[in-house]
Amino acid sequence: MDQETKLDICPKCNSTHVKTYTLPYYVENLQGIRIGINDCVIKTACYLCKEEVISIPDINGLVSAAAVARIMHSTKLNGAEIKFLRKAIKLPSKDFAKIMGIRPETVSRWEGSGEQQIGYSEEKIFRILVGNKLKNELQEDDKAPAVEYDHMSIIKMAINPIRPSGNAPLLKFARVKMKLKNQKIQDLWDELESRAA
Repeated sequence: MDQETKLDICPKCNSTHVKTYTLPYYVENLQGIRIGINDCVIKTACYLCKEEVISIPDINGLVSAAAVARIMHSTKLNGAEIKFLRKAIKLPSKDFAKIMGIRPETVSRWEGSGEQQIGYSEEKIFRILVGNKLKNELQEDDKAPAVEYDHMSIIKMAINPIRPSGNAPLLKFARVKMKLKNQKIQDLWDELESRAA
């Protein structure tokens, strides 16, 4: 059941017959990554024009947290996930191809409809690249401080090619309060227990 939090004004019809709720749980397809979000997504609904708006706080932080969480799961990456991860680190496909030592057309096939899958060695290199870009702890520029990353776990990872339903794993997140080095307490995204689809 939704928890009502406040009254608002509809952005579409300017009606005051609007309710804003915090949803207890919400699933979002975030550019190919399935995300379950606990207790922080805001839904605004207008009773007159039926307009509904969903608001997710700190979407950039959620993208970074989802990227780090996904690279730490051993299920093989699909094309949409590769594209999501590449975009999460703001890496153009031509630059990605150059770093990986492949042709741009290969990147397109990896990210496409499954015509060609990324190899296991390339996938591990890519996962580590994503992790190192987002978890730049040495320069104190950690984009997902509440989500754990360990490049050695990826090196040792046995990537599981089997997807029971063909879908990506469902990653679950909640906002947590955390104090970082010499900073005030912040609301950050933390991964909850996730599961394969």
